[in-house]
Amino acid sequence: MPTISIPARALQLAAHDDDNLLKVLRRHEVPIGYSCRRGECGSCKCAIVSGSVALDACSEAALPPAQRAQGLVLACCARVRGDVALRLIDSDDYIAPPQRRLLTRVAALEQLASEVFALRLHIDYVDRDGAPFVFAAGQYASLQVRNADGAWIARDFSMAGTPVQAEYDDLLEFHIRRNPQGAFSGLLGSVLVPGATVWVDGPHGSAHFRPRHAGALYAVAAGTGLGPMLSIARTALDNGKLEPVRLYAGFRSADEVYGVAELDALARTFPQFAAQIVVEDGSLGRRGRVGDALLADTAAFVGAKVYLAGSPAMVDSVAAALRARGVAPGDVHADAYYPPQAAGGGEPSPPRSIE
Repeated sequence: MPTISIPARALQLAAHDDDNLLKVLRRHEVPIGYSCRRGECGSCKCAIVSGSVALDACSEAALPPAQRAQGLVLACCARVRGDVALRLIDSDDYIAPPQRRLLTRVAALEQLASEVFALRLHIDYVDRDGAPFVFAAGQYASLQVRNADGAWIARDFSMAGTPVQAEYDDLLEFHIRRNPQGAFSGLLGSVLVPGATVWVDGPHGSAHFRPRHAGALYAVAAGTGLGPMLSIARTALDNGKLEPVRLYAGFRSADEVYGVAELDALARTFPQFAAQIVVEDGSLGRRGRVGDALLADTAAFVGAKVYLAGSPAMVDSVAAALRARGVAPGDVHADAYYPPQAAGGGEPSPPRSIE
Protein backbone atom coordinates (compact mmCIF):
# COMPACT_ATOMS: atom_id res chain seq x y z
CA MET A 1 0.00 0.00 0.00
CA PRO A 2 1.61 3.33 -1.05
CA THR A 3 2.33 6.03 1.53
CA ILE A 4 1.93 9.77 0.94
CA SER A 5 4.25 11.65 3.24
CA ILE A 6 4.35 15.39 3.95
CA PRO A 7 7.66 15.92 5.77
CA ALA A 8 6.95 19.53 6.78
CA ARG A 9 3.89 18.35 8.71
CA ALA A 10 5.28 14.97 9.84
CA LEU A 11 2.36 13.23 8.12
CA GLN A 12 2.23 9.70 6.73
CA LEU A 13 -0.99 8.99 4.79
CA ALA A 14 -2.07 5.58 3.58
CA ALA A 15 -3.23 5.38 -0.04
CA HIS A 16 -4.04 2.82 -2.70
CA ASP A 17 -2.33 2.48 -6.03
CA ASP A 18 -4.04 4.71 -8.62
CA ASP A 19 -5.76 6.78 -5.91
CA ASN A 20 -6.45 10.40 -6.86
CA LEU A 21 -3.97 12.47 -4.86
CA LEU A 22 -6.44 15.22 -3.99
CA LYS A 23 -8.96 12.66 -2.72
CA VAL A 24 -6.29 11.11 -0.49
CA LEU A 25 -5.40 14.51 0.97
CA ARG A 26 -9.03 15.47 1.48
CA ARG A 27 -9.83 12.06 3.00
CA HIS A 28 -7.19 12.77 5.66
CA GLU A 29 -8.36 16.42 6.00
CA VAL A 30 -5.00 17.83 4.93
CA PRO A 31 -5.24 21.63 4.34
CA ILE A 32 -4.72 21.96 0.60
CA GLY A 33 -6.48 24.50 -1.58
CA TYR A 34 -8.61 23.26 -4.47
CA SER A 35 -11.52 24.40 -6.58
CA CYS A 36 -12.41 22.98 -10.01
CA ARG A 37 -11.16 19.40 -9.36
CA ARG A 38 -10.43 18.89 -13.06
CA GLY A 39 -7.12 20.58 -13.79
CA GLU A 40 -8.31 24.01 -14.89
CA CYS A 41 -7.81 26.39 -11.96
CA GLY A 42 -4.42 25.41 -10.52
CA SER A 43 -5.55 25.80 -6.90
CA CYS A 44 -4.36 22.34 -5.78
CA LYS A 45 -0.77 22.77 -6.92
CA CYS A 46 1.84 20.94 -4.84
CA ALA A 47 5.44 19.82 -5.26
CA ILE A 48 6.76 16.27 -5.53
CA VAL A 49 9.80 16.00 -3.24
CA SER A 50 10.44 12.34 -4.00
CA GLY A 51 8.65 9.54 -5.81
CA SER A 52 6.36 10.18 -8.74
CA VAL A 53 2.71 10.31 -9.75
CA ALA A 54 0.85 9.78 -13.01
CA LEU A 55 -0.50 13.11 -14.18
CA ASP A 56 -3.75 13.17 -16.16
CA ALA A 57 -4.48 15.84 -18.77
CA CYS A 58 -4.73 19.35 -17.33
CA SER A 59 -4.73 22.94 -18.50
CA GLU A 60 -1.33 24.33 -19.44
CA ALA A 61 -2.41 27.64 -17.93
CA ALA A 62 -3.03 25.89 -14.61
CA LEU A 63 0.28 24.00 -14.74
CA PRO A 64 2.78 25.58 -17.15
CA PRO A 65 5.52 23.31 -18.59
CA ALA A 66 8.20 25.16 -16.61
CA GLN A 67 6.44 24.39 -13.34
CA ARG A 68 5.87 20.78 -14.34
CA ALA A 69 9.61 20.49 -15.02
CA GLN A 70 10.27 21.72 -11.48
CA GLY A 71 8.23 18.85 -10.03
CA LEU A 72 4.95 20.67 -9.47
CA VAL A 73 1.71 18.78 -10.04
CA LEU A 74 -2.02 19.38 -9.69
CA ALA A 75 -3.31 17.07 -6.97
CA CYS A 76 -6.71 16.75 -8.65
CA CYS A 77 -5.05 15.29 -11.78
CA ALA A 78 -2.38 13.19 -10.06
CA ARG A 79 -2.72 9.43 -9.50
CA VAL A 80 -0.64 7.65 -6.90
CA ARG A 81 2.16 5.41 -8.23
CA GLY A 82 3.98 4.15 -5.15
CA ASP A 83 5.35 6.11 -2.19
CA VAL A 84 5.42 9.89 -2.62
CA ALA A 85 6.74 12.77 -0.51
CA LEU A 86 4.96 16.12 -1.00
CA ARG A 87 5.49 19.76 -0.23
CA LEU A 88 2.28 21.78 0.08
CA ILE A 89 2.10 25.25 -1.45
CA ASP A 90 0.26 28.19 0.14
CA SER A 91 -1.88 26.71 2.89
CA ASP A 92 -2.45 30.31 4.07
CA ASP A 93 -5.07 30.16 6.81
CA TYR A 94 -6.76 27.38 4.87
CA ILE A 95 -9.79 25.81 6.56
CA ALA A 96 -10.70 22.22 5.76
CA PRO A 97 -14.11 21.35 7.21
CA PRO A 98 -14.89 17.64 6.84
CA GLN A 99 -16.82 16.66 3.75
CA ARG A 100 -20.34 15.50 4.52
CA ARG A 101 -23.34 14.00 2.77
CA LEU A 102 -26.66 15.68 3.53
CA LEU A 103 -30.25 14.80 2.78
CA THR A 104 -32.19 18.06 2.36
CA ARG A 105 -35.55 19.27 1.16
CA VAL A 106 -36.45 22.48 -0.62
CA ALA A 107 -37.74 24.92 2.00
CA ALA A 108 -38.29 27.86 -0.37
CA LEU A 109 -37.66 29.00 -3.92
CA GLU A 110 -37.54 32.79 -4.23
CA GLN A 111 -37.08 34.72 -7.46
CA LEU A 112 -34.42 37.39 -6.94
CA ALA A 113 -34.17 38.77 -10.49
CA SER A 114 -35.01 37.75 -14.03
CA GLU A 115 -34.18 34.00 -14.08
CA VAL A 116 -32.20 34.22 -10.83
CA PHE A 117 -33.52 32.26 -7.85
CA ALA A 118 -32.59 31.69 -4.22
CA LEU A 119 -32.85 27.96 -3.55
CA ARG A 120 -33.16 27.41 0.20
CA LEU A 121 -32.67 23.90 1.53
CA HIS A 122 -33.51 22.59 4.98
CA ILE A 123 -31.04 19.98 6.24
CA ASP A 124 -33.00 16.92 7.37
CA TYR A 125 -30.18 14.41 7.89
CA VAL A 126 -26.41 14.61 8.10
CA ASP A 127 -23.89 11.80 8.10
CA ARG A 128 -21.30 11.40 10.90
CA ASP A 129 -23.95 10.79 13.53
CA GLY A 130 -25.89 13.93 12.73
CA ALA A 131 -23.22 16.45 13.77
CA PRO A 132 -23.94 19.95 12.36
CA PHE A 133 -22.84 20.71 8.81
CA VAL A 134 -19.91 23.13 8.86
CA PHE A 135 -18.46 25.11 5.96
CA ALA A 136 -16.37 28.23 5.47
CA ALA A 137 -17.93 31.30 3.84
CA GLY A 138 -17.15 31.22 0.12
CA GLN A 139 -17.12 27.42 -0.28
CA TYR A 140 -19.41 25.42 -2.55
CA ALA A 141 -21.26 22.10 -2.55
CA SER A 142 -22.50 19.54 -5.06
CA LEU A 143 -26.30 19.32 -5.35
CA GLN A 144 -27.88 16.16 -6.74
CA VAL A 145 -31.53 15.61 -7.68
CA ARG A 146 -33.63 13.34 -9.90
CA ASN A 147 -35.11 14.94 -13.00
CA ALA A 148 -38.59 14.22 -14.35
CA ASP A 149 -37.26 11.11 -16.14
CA GLY A 150 -35.74 9.72 -12.96
CA ALA A 151 -32.12 10.39 -13.97
CA TRP A 152 -29.74 11.85 -11.39
CA ILE A 153 -28.39 15.33 -12.16
CA ALA A 154 -25.57 16.89 -10.13
CA ARG A 155 -24.14 20.41 -10.24
CA ASP A 156 -21.84 22.52 -8.05
CA PHE A 157 -23.08 25.76 -6.49
CA SER A 158 -21.58 28.14 -3.93
CA MET A 159 -23.27 28.66 -0.60
CA ALA A 160 -24.94 32.09 -0.40
CA GLY A 161 -26.01 31.73 3.22
CA THR A 162 -23.64 31.98 6.15
CA PRO A 163 -22.03 29.11 8.07
CA VAL A 164 -24.05 30.16 11.14
CA GLN A 165 -27.32 29.62 9.26
CA ALA A 166 -26.25 26.11 8.30
CA GLU A 167 -24.94 25.12 11.71
CA TYR A 168 -27.70 26.58 13.86
CA ASP A 169 -30.74 26.87 11.58
CA ASP A 170 -30.10 23.80 9.36
CA LEU A 171 -30.53 26.08 6.36
CA LEU A 172 -28.50 26.29 3.15
CA GLU A 173 -29.01 28.91 0.45
CA PHE A 174 -27.81 28.91 -3.16
CA HIS A 175 -28.25 31.59 -5.85
CA ILE A 176 -28.86 29.96 -9.23
CA ARG A 177 -29.46 31.41 -12.66
CA ARG A 178 -32.15 29.39 -14.41
CA ASN A 179 -31.49 28.23 -17.94
CA PRO A 180 -34.68 26.64 -19.33
CA GLN A 181 -32.47 24.15 -21.21
CA GLY A 182 -30.19 23.55 -18.23
CA ALA A 183 -30.12 19.97 -16.96
CA PHE A 184 -30.17 21.18 -13.34
CA SER A 185 -31.17 24.85 -13.32
CA GLY A 186 -34.03 24.11 -15.73
CA LEU A 187 -35.64 22.10 -12.93
CA LEU A 188 -36.18 25.21 -10.79
CA GLY A 189 -39.91 25.69 -10.38
CA SER A 190 -40.82 22.26 -11.82
CA VAL A 191 -38.95 19.42 -10.10
CA LEU A 192 -37.20 21.73 -7.65
CA VAL A 193 -40.18 23.01 -5.69
CA PRO A 194 -40.85 23.23 -1.93
CA GLY A 195 -40.72 19.77 -0.41
CA ALA A 196 -38.48 18.23 -3.10
CA THR A 197 -35.52 16.13 -1.99
CA VAL A 198 -31.98 17.29 -2.77
CA TRP A 199 -28.76 15.48 -1.82
CA VAL A 200 -25.83 17.72 -0.93
CA ASP A 201 -22.13 16.79 -0.79
CA GLY A 202 -19.51 19.17 0.52
CA PRO A 203 -18.11 21.55 1.39
CA HIS A 204 -15.55 22.09 -1.38
CA GLY A 205 -13.20 24.87 -2.44
CA SER A 206 -10.44 27.01 -1.01
CA ALA A 207 -11.69 30.50 -2.00
CA HIS A 208 -13.14 31.08 1.44
CA PHE A 209 -12.92 33.87 4.01
CA ARG A 210 -9.61 33.99 5.89
CA PRO A 211 -10.69 35.00 9.41
CA ARG A 212 -7.18 35.69 10.74
CA HIS A 213 -6.38 38.23 8.04
CA ALA A 214 -6.00 41.80 9.29
CA GLY A 215 -6.41 44.14 6.36
CA ALA A 216 -8.89 45.40 3.81
CA LEU A 217 -11.19 42.86 2.17
CA TYR A 218 -12.40 43.21 -1.43
CA ALA A 219 -15.16 40.89 -2.71
CA VAL A 220 -15.79 40.98 -6.47
CA ALA A 221 -18.78 39.17 -7.98
CA ALA A 222 -20.21 38.70 -11.43
CA GLY A 223 -23.84 37.59 -11.66
CA THR A 224 -24.76 34.90 -9.14
CA GLY A 225 -21.19 35.07 -7.83
CA LEU A 226 -22.80 37.64 -5.55
CA GLY A 227 -24.06 34.73 -3.41
CA PRO A 228 -20.71 33.55 -2.01
CA MET A 229 -19.35 37.11 -1.90
CA LEU A 230 -22.31 38.14 0.27
CA SER A 231 -21.58 35.14 2.48
CA ILE A 232 -17.95 36.23 2.86
CA ALA A 233 -18.82 39.88 3.53
CA ARG A 234 -21.54 39.08 6.06
CA THR A 235 -19.35 36.55 7.85
CA ALA A 236 -16.41 38.96 8.03
CA LEU A 237 -18.59 41.77 9.41
CA ASP A 238 -20.44 39.52 11.86
CA ASN A 239 -17.08 38.21 13.07
CA GLY A 240 -16.07 41.74 14.04
CA LYS A 241 -13.78 42.68 11.16
CA LEU A 242 -13.07 46.40 11.55
CA GLU A 243 -10.94 46.97 8.43
CA PRO A 244 -12.68 48.14 5.23
CA VAL A 245 -14.90 45.56 3.51
CA ARG A 246 -15.74 46.46 -0.10
CA LEU A 247 -18.07 44.45 -2.32
CA TYR A 248 -18.35 44.98 -6.10
CA ALA A 249 -21.31 43.27 -7.81
CA GLY A 250 -21.32 43.18 -11.62
CA PHE A 251 -24.23 42.45 -13.94
CA ARG A 252 -24.83 42.64 -17.68
CA SER A 253 -28.18 44.46 -17.52
CA ALA A 254 -30.59 45.95 -15.00
CA ASP A 255 -32.98 42.98 -15.06
CA GLU A 256 -30.19 40.77 -13.66
CA VAL A 257 -29.49 42.99 -10.64
CA TYR A 258 -30.41 41.67 -7.21
CA GLY A 259 -29.27 41.99 -3.61
CA VAL A 260 -29.47 45.80 -3.50
CA ALA A 261 -31.63 45.93 -0.36
CA GLU A 262 -29.33 43.55 1.49
CA LEU A 263 -26.23 45.49 0.48
CA ASP A 264 -27.86 48.75 1.59
CA ALA A 265 -28.79 47.17 4.94
CA LEU A 266 -25.20 46.04 5.51
CA ALA A 267 -23.92 49.53 4.70
CA ARG A 268 -26.32 51.07 7.23
CA THR A 269 -25.30 48.60 9.93
CA PHE A 270 -21.53 48.50 9.36
CA PRO A 271 -19.74 51.80 8.62
CA GLN A 272 -16.66 49.89 7.39
CA PHE A 273 -18.71 48.30 4.58
CA ALA A 274 -19.48 49.75 1.16
CA ALA A 275 -20.83 48.22 -2.05
CA GLN A 276 -20.87 49.12 -5.73
CA ILE A 277 -23.42 47.86 -8.27
CA VAL A 278 -21.80 47.83 -11.72
CA VAL A 279 -23.93 47.20 -14.83
CA GLU A 280 -22.30 46.74 -18.21
CA ASP A 281 -25.03 48.41 -20.28
CA GLY A 282 -25.30 51.41 -17.94
CA SER A 283 -29.03 50.95 -17.35
CA LEU A 284 -28.60 50.98 -13.58
CA GLY A 285 -25.89 51.86 -11.09
CA ARG A 286 -22.36 52.31 -12.31
CA ARG A 287 -21.60 51.64 -15.97
CA GLY A 288 -18.87 49.23 -17.05
CA ARG A 289 -17.25 45.96 -16.04
CA VAL A 290 -16.98 45.03 -12.40
CA GLY A 291 -13.24 44.33 -12.48
CA ASP A 292 -12.52 47.68 -14.12
CA ALA A 293 -14.50 49.44 -11.38
CA LEU A 294 -12.45 47.75 -8.66
CA LEU A 295 -9.16 48.66 -10.31
CA ALA A 296 -10.24 52.24 -11.00
CA ASP A 297 -11.21 52.80 -7.35
CA THR A 298 -8.15 51.28 -5.72
CA ALA A 299 -4.61 52.39 -6.50
CA ALA A 300 -2.90 49.94 -4.15
CA PHE A 301 -3.95 46.72 -2.43
CA VAL A 302 -1.23 46.67 0.23
CA GLY A 303 -2.20 44.26 3.01
CA ALA A 304 -5.53 43.41 1.35
CA LYS A 305 -7.12 40.16 0.31
CA VAL A 306 -9.33 39.95 -2.76
CA TYR A 307 -12.05 37.33 -3.28
CA LEU A 308 -13.47 36.70 -6.76
CA ALA A 309 -16.54 34.75 -7.92
CA GLY A 310 -17.92 34.58 -11.44
CA SER A 311 -17.02 33.42 -14.92
CA PRO A 312 -13.48 32.16 -15.66
CA ALA A 313 -12.97 35.13 -17.99
CA MET A 314 -13.74 37.66 -15.26
CA VAL A 315 -11.77 35.80 -12.59
CA ASP A 316 -8.72 35.30 -14.82
CA SER A 317 -8.63 38.88 -16.09
CA VAL A 318 -9.04 40.49 -12.67
CA ALA A 319 -6.54 38.11 -11.06
CA ALA A 320 -3.99 38.92 -13.78
CA ALA A 321 -4.53 42.67 -13.31
CA LEU A 322 -4.08 42.30 -9.57
CA ARG A 323 -0.83 40.40 -10.05
CA ALA A 324 0.35 43.20 -12.34
CA ARG A 325 -0.40 45.63 -9.49
CA GLY A 326 1.86 43.60 -7.22
CA VAL A 327 -0.79 41.64 -5.32
CA ALA A 328 0.65 38.30 -4.21
CA PRO A 329 -1.11 35.20 -5.62
CA GLY A 330 -1.77 34.06 -2.06
CA ASP A 331 -3.87 37.17 -1.46
CA VAL A 332 -6.28 36.48 -4.34
CA HIS A 333 -8.87 33.75 -3.74
CA ALA A 334 -11.22 32.63 -6.48
CA ASP A 335 -13.56 29.83 -7.51
CA ALA A 336 -14.46 30.45 -11.17
CA TYR A 337 -17.70 28.98 -12.53
CA TYR A 338 -16.59 26.39 -15.06
CA PRO A 339 -19.18 24.74 -17.33
CA PRO A 340 -20.41 21.40 -15.96
CA GLN A 341 -18.91 18.18 -17.23
CA ALA A 342 -21.11 15.34 -18.37
CA ALA A 343 -21.02 12.56 -15.82
CA GLY A 344 -23.06 9.49 -15.16
CA GLY A 345 -24.90 9.62 -11.86
CA GLY A 346 -25.86 6.61 -9.81
CA GLU A 347 -28.21 6.79 -6.87
CA PRO A 348 -26.41 8.36 -3.91
CA SER A 349 -25.87 6.27 -0.81
CA PRO A 350 -27.82 7.49 2.23
CA PRO A 351 -26.13 9.31 5.12
CA ARG A 352 -24.77 6.89 7.69
CA SER A 353 -27.13 8.34 10.30
CA ILE A 354 -30.19 6.93 8.51
CA GLU A 355 -28.82 3.64 7.21
